[in-house]
Amino acid sequence: MEPPGETGAVLDRSLFGNDIRSDFWFKLNNFSYLYSNEPSFGIVEILGEVPRRWGRMDHLSRLVVVETGRVLREEGLAGGRGVKVKAGLIGGTRYGSLETDLLYAETAAGDPLLASPLLFSYTLPNISLAEAASHFGLTGPVYSVFSENPLSAAEEEALRWLADDPELAFMVAGGFDFRAGEKDAHGQEGPADTIEVNIKVVRK
Repeated sequence: MEPPGETGAVLDRSLFGNDIRSDFWFKLNNFSYLYSNEPSFGIVEILGEVPRRWGRMDHLSRLVVVETGRVLREEGLAGGRGVKVKAGLIGGTRYGSLETDLLYAETAAGDPLLASPLLFSYTLPNISLAEAASHFGLTGPVYSVFSENPLSAAEEEALRWLADDPELAFMVAGGFDFRAGEKDAHGQEGPADTIEVNIKVVRK
């Protein structure tokens, strides 16, 4: 898949609500890192270091890892290498890992013995969250919830955890989705990739 230019992806603002940082944030980020095995210097600054599995990650995992890192840094909560913190990550999603699921099914259709093990590693939406939690040392609860209102659903889960577990320092909650664009029956480009993302820190 070719990297998008400034308008190569449709950025769905519906998850942002009244976030006053949205306009600046969209100008700052064109999501080109989703398509590159060599992240730019700015992305590496957010990540601290390139995750070991970056080259094999699906688009959704890269999206969640980078945007989680961006929010943690904005909030002054990003620890250094090897630092662990009792905090969790809940992700709300409409489509989960559907893109990778379909690609994996495609490789398995011809001969199940030749199905891609790399793709299989990313056929659950929880995996993208686990990649982010592992990279940033979050040791609390980590899982995804499916919802038509991804951010709200994730935030509600996060608040429940904070109410029930006094040892949690904070929670990260987010709504995120990556939908690959499609080609029509004649091989012509159809809708562009659609990216939805909004991640926030939730405190008691």
